Amino acid sequence: MHFYQLAIPPPKPPDDSYDKRLAAQGQALFNGKATCARCHVPPLFVEPGWSMHTAEEIGIDDFQARRSPDERYRTTPLRGLFVRAKGGFYHDGRFATLGDVIDHYDRHFKLGLTENEKTALANYLRSL
Repeated sequence: MHFYQLAIPPPKPPDDSYDKRLAAQGQALFNGKATCARCHVPPLFVEPGWSMHTAEEIGIDDFQARRSPDERYRTTPLRGLFVRAKGGFYHDGRFATLGDVIDHYDRHFKLGLTENEKTALANYLRSL
């Protein structure tokens, strides 16, 4: 079933929904400084194997995780991410924008991203 789910082609984002030049810069950040690719592995942008993380690992509370049998959060696949923008991000919508998600991980992992890098990264994520 998991293979089937990953084999479904994601919707393509509208061309005017992101800046292609910034997305190219964001791709380098995604795979490098921002370290996103360590969990969201291209080209499927999911985590192979055991894709579950404790609340502490991702820097959020464990309220929702405690409701699952293993008390962990799943690494979200990122392809087609733009269609999930309405209503917020994460399992509970706690982050209203991609920028909020990026800010969270920048603080939690002490990435030191500049505002320009965050903008580029957000454009790349919208391009997936």
